[in-house]
Amino acid sequence: MGDQIKKVWGEMMSLISTIKASCRDCYKCVRCCPVKAIRVISSHAEVVEDRCIGDGRCVTICPQQAKKIESSVNTVSGYLKAGYKVAVSLAPSFAVAFDSWKPGQVISALKSLGFSYVEETAEGAELVAQQHLALVKQNTGSVITSCCPAVVKLIELYYPELTKNLAPVVSPMVAHGAILKQRYGKDTKVVFIGPCIAKKEEAQHFDSVDAVLTFFELMQLINENRIYPGVLPDGKFDGPGAKLAQVFPSPGGLAKTAMLSTDLLAKDVITIDGLEETISFLDNFQQVSDSYKLIELLACRGGCIAGPGIPSLDGLYSKREKLLSYAETRRQDNNREEAGSCDYPNITRSFAPVDPEPVPSNEQIAEILARTGKFKLEDELNCGACGYNSCREKAIAVAKGMAEVNMCIPYMRAKAESRANLICNMTPNAIFVVTKDLRILEVNPAAERKFLCKQEQVVGSNLGTIINPKYFEEAIQTKQVVTGEVSYPAYGLVAWQAIFYVENEEVVIGIFADITREKQQREKLDRMTVETLGKAQEVINKQMRVAQEIAGLLGETTAETKVQLTKLMKLIDSEAGKGR
Repeated sequence: MGDQIKKVWGEMMSLISTIKASCRDCYKCVRCCPVKAIRVISSHAEVVEDRCIGDGRCVTICPQQAKKIESSVNTVSGYLKAGYKVAVSLAPSFAVAFDSWKPGQVISALKSLGFSYVEETAEGAELVAQQHLALVKQNTGSVITSCCPAVVKLIELYYPELTKNLAPVVSPMVAHGAILKQRYGKDTKVVFIGPCIAKKEEAQHFDSVDAVLTFFELMQLINENRIYPGVLPDGKFDGPGAKLAQVFPSPGGLAKTAMLSTDLLAKDVITIDGLEETISFLDNFQQVSDSYKLIELLACRGGCIAGPGIPSLDGLYSKREKLLSYAETRRQDNNREEAGSCDYPNITRSFAPVDPEPVPSNEQIAEILARTGKFKLEDELNCGACGYNSCREKAIAVAKGMAEVNMCIPYMRAKAESRANLICNMTPNAIFVVTKDLRILEVNPAAERKFLCKQEQVVGSNLGTIINPKYFEEAIQTKQVVTGEVSYPAYGLVAWQAIFYVENEEVVIGIFADITREKQQREKLDRMTVETLGKAQEVINKQMRVAQEIAGLLGETTAETKVQLTKLMKLIDSEAGKGR
């Protein structure tokens, strides 16, 4: 199996992507990711592939469903349509994955989809359990199980010194894939179907599995092909099957399959499920490493039956009960063929520990903390609102490019409030904030000066004790901004007002810009204009009188001249007549 491990990391698909339009600054995925493999860029949270262990928690807890798992539905549909021989390796947890379908009906639905063979991954699980048992018997030290790909990735990335304790054995999926390739031919396409997202990334490192579907994706494939499992008869698995490994998905399942003690008080064997518990255990591994021969670690709390790829809404204990019942039924199935003496493939593997990231210097951390107003230890609230456990941890993430400074919500809130208060305190405009029933909540310093009041004296009192509230009432009734010029003679104030109702907060805000001086200047200008126009009219009237007088004098002179000239003409004419 070792020579089947794929070495080309550049070909790996992106396991989990972010739908940016749906990502809403909540930082819930950062908060819930146990290894902080989420990078926040431009307020969007994205998964960093080379830090992610594939546990899938960010997908299940995102309130906006902004995390998307890389789908293999089209790949598998392509195999089926192209006529390939396609063998299914079906994880034992399928028995609890679907609320309304019986196990046998799921098998029938897979056959209806066109899969050539449907076998249970439990066969590979039994082989893996035997290998773990052999390692325990060698008594070479504490053996950490290597069945959970999320745990393996966790150790490779964050506890590289413990890879020597990992059992050098592939997972049941990879082992069973190799069995199926050997049984049905190397050209057979092997599709694993299970509850685990991390299996998708794991499969890319091995040649024995061609595609991985979660149970959610299986439901999609069934629905797209209009298959109704609930009306189908019970189908049967192909292949020899397994004896004990149907309990493998439950905590302690490997130890049970390997016939080791699963007693909660067993001295040599311990089972830990849940990433927080696993991380806590690994943090203190050196203190307890000599106490256990086999350490079974599972990323999901409750084991694989609580994996992120399971659609069932049943509770954990209900799923466990269904799994145990299914396992008992399988053991009592007289029609099942017993596993033969198959020549199983080699299922050993190696691991690739990753060098730890360099830690930022104390100077870098202090500089980043200072950018959010944290200059001394008491300033570090460690509230966790940003998604990190402490301010220092978040500062380290900023230094590594995994977080942004403005993710500090208390700092950003204080900054916003500080700016808002600065604006309200420094603006020359008077501001009143009142409730729906016109009780004063707040007045700014400009309002105190212009309306001759003190905040501590008027808060809680009715607005009508200071000004006429009719415009505030109008804003509440109309839900519109009320604007216009208004006079307050009692305060010697003329203002341009803008009053609006904030419905979500159920408060009314009134802003008053003092235009008293402008009003006075405008009135003075108006008076000057009237006076100027009056003077101009006087001048015009006087000029008209003079013109009329001149015209009158000219008219009289002209008439007299006409009379005298007429007389002269007549005299001349008469004298001329006498001469003739």
